[in-house]
Amino acid sequence: MFLKNGTEISDDDAYVTILQDQNTTADDISIWFFYNTHCGACHNVMAYLDEYLAANPGVVITYHDLFNSTETRELFEGKKQEYNRQYASVPVIFMGNAVLEGEHAIRTNFEPLVQGYANLKKSGFSFPELPQFSSPSLSGTEGISIPLIIGAGLLDGINPCAFAVLVILMIYLMSLGSRKKMILAGVVYSAAVFFFYFLSGVGLFAVIQTTGMVKGFSFVAALFAIIAGILMIKDAFYPGKGPSLAIPEGRKGTITKYVEKSSIPSAFVLGILVGMFELPCTGGIYLAILSMISLRMDVSAGLGYLLIYNLAFIFPLLIIIGLIAWGLPPERVNEFRIEQRKVIRIIIGCIMFFFAAIILMELF
Repeated sequence: MFLKNGTEISDDDAYVTILQDQNTTADDISIWFFYNTHCGACHNVMAYLDEYLAANPGVVITYHDLFNSTETRELFEGKKQEYNRQYASVPVIFMGNAVLEGEHAIRTNFEPLVQGYANLKKSGFSFPELPQFSSPSLSGTEGISIPLIIGAGLLDGINPCAFAVLVILMIYLMSLGSRKKMILAGVVYSAAVFFFYFLSGVGLFAVIQTTGMVKGFSFVAALFAIIAGILMIKDAFYPGKGPSLAIPEGRKGTITKYVEKSSIPSAFVLGILVGMFELPCTGGIYLAILSMISLRMDVSAGLGYLLIYNLAFIFPLLIIIGLIAWGLPPERVNEFRIEQRKVIRIIIGCIMFFFAAIILMELF
């Protein structure tokens, strides 16, 4: 349980003990309950509260469903700022001078707090307002800098998977003697990769926010980033040995088929397929960024960051297309990719560790 100044206290703290009086009821306590329609724990708490209200008709609880409601989300953000809660996941109750977050905390502390507040008010005691501390708006850029988002996107964009397929595509199209077709196919390919990643991120972000699984997702994202970082560095020193972060061998035949079609529509399909198949290579940083955004802001505020990240992600691809348009042979780009593959993997692996550390420090 948390006090209004953000301090966490245990269930058996003296603060709770002095409020335990089972012989009174409440009729003027403001109780705000935030939940999500698609949250299982929320439904369990709702059943508990409904049962409690049936036995205590004097208690008034306002229910607020966060699913697909911008107004409720803004109200929720306001309450978090008022109670100095930088992060809060549903189900959560704001009441009096305390915040109850999670099913266990609500079931354990809700009734003693309601009874205790009512008892104190009946005795003429006004519960003191605890000191307030400034809390930055969660809809702003709190803890997430634009350079960090751009840098992460650029580093993720130079991963070996996306580069390899793009270079193969351009080498093949160059062999047909059509530079214009090569450039157009490269732009279409990059656009397809962008739309796949951006829409995937928006969908995952929306699911995380509407289900209230921010902390759980962030923990999984941190673990995934750590594992991906280990594999990326392993691939830098021992390529091809053991599990690797690469496009599965079984999918390369499908990619080759669309490369050989050498058409604009096939370039778009190829971009979508590569976006799907290269997730083992690029998912670590992307999930970490999604986690950091989810911990700090809602969907509407996070869309801009996802847009910036994904634009940065395809920027290296667009640079390569531009260089080739000015006469740089695709073969030279491929040689550079092979020569720098080890360094790139080490850098990306270290970046994954960095983001994992940030997420875990925020969670714990």
